Amino acid sequence: MAQIDDAALVASGGHIFVAPVGTAKPEDITDPTNPGEDWETIGHTSLDEMPEVGRDGDDPTTLGSWQNSKLKVITPDVTYSLTFNSIQASSLTYQMYFGAGPEKLQADGGFRIPARPVPQEKALLMVIVDGANYLPMWHPRVSLLGSDAVSTSAEEFVTFPITGTLLAHPSIGGDLGEWLALGA
Repeated sequence: MAQIDDAALVASGGHIFVAPVGTAKPEDITDPTNPGEDWETIGHTSLDEMPEVGRDGDDPTTLGSWQNSKLKVITPDVTYSLTFNSIQASSLTYQMYFGAGPEKLQADGGFRIPARPVPQEKALLMVIVDGANYLPMWHPRVSLLGSDAVSTSAEEFVTFPITGTLLAHPSIGGDLGEWLALGA
């Protein structure tokens, strides 16, 4: 493998967008703040607690026989997630955090919190920015729901931690998403 300097990134900025489930991947992102008309920004996210891609699952298991101690490897089931901290007390943040659709937005601007949250499914696009380099990470189906306590402080922004579980989608053969390979 070649050493590709432009493929080594520092996440100095970024943007997260949502769209209806199955929304196609943007063809070419020339402006990381505007991937296309179908995508809605989720707004400001925490600089102190950056987005994180998680992996949950067992390690591969090696099975052996008396004749061959490393005969076969069993691949475990793995779940991937994307966790971010919204710092906007907006309707979209509330929908994702509390697990409710836009019908919970009241005429006076209030947002009614449901007794039983329902994860909100969306397409999700995260664009990591490092100077002139962009790393788009597109997922056509993600289940979004609040994942921890709302954090408050007199010296920091109120944060709404939200986790998106990456789900399979038929538009890409049952896979979970696509990330751009830089320098490919």
